[in-house]
Amino acid sequence: KWLAKDSRFKYYYKKNGGLSSARNYGLDKSIGEFIQLLDCDDYLEKNKFKNQANQFNDSIDIYIAGYRYFEDSEGIKNKRILGRNNFLPEVCLLPDDKKDIKLLFKNKNPFVVSAPLFRKSVFDIVGVFNENLTSLEDWEFNFRCALHDMVFKHTGYNKEDKVLIRLHDNSMMRNQLNMEKNSATFKAVFRKNKMFIDHFGTTEYLSKNNFNYKEKIALFIPPIFFILKNKLNEKK
Repeated sequence: KWLAKDSRFKYYYKKNGGLSSARNYGLDKSIGEFIQLLDCDDYLEKNKFKNQANQFNDSIDIYIAGYRYFEDSEGIKNKRILGRNNFLPEVCLLPDDKKDIKLLFKNKNPFVVSAPLFRKSVFDIVGVFNENLTSLEDWEFNFRCALHDMVFKHTGYNKEDKVLIRLHDNSMMRNQLNMEKNSATFKAVFRKNKMFIDHFGTTEYLSKNNFNYKEKIALFIPPIFFILKNKLNEKK
């Protein structure tokens, strides 16, 4: 129905080959100056593009909108600052953040996949998404952007200009085995990345704690339980 409403809309179909494959197909078809990625279960508020367009500057490569979460069962009117398990990945990157931006991307992905508005030229320089990854592919791409010294700018929080990320039990992020598999691929990719090696050195590695979700859960166990366990061991 959108094709009938507005000739600017184009619809393309390809056989399912995973997220990266679909995004790369879309990138190949795109002719615009800017690229917006949008997962099928998330929303863009109506002023996202307007706010980012008001801040266009030739020196900026990637414009990042603020975002909020919402539970699928509650609907988009009930916005949350935190994701599940108090997850809060957002970092407000600014154009003058030069010193440790590569270190930031080494340790975490600082924004969700739908937050950025990319210049199309970014993909010409950095390349496209890694089709060997079925998750973490946006982190891997964003990290390459940082290694290529792309300039990021967070565009702030104005009225109805955010990305809204749906939380539900069927999310790919909840698939533990898939995430662990892709974390190994992610690390292997950067251990062979010349720009990564040149910046961090050949002895540098990507910490397993960035990806081992079971270990992260253990960090939330109160110290009293460890003390109790030690006391029990002493009695034995």
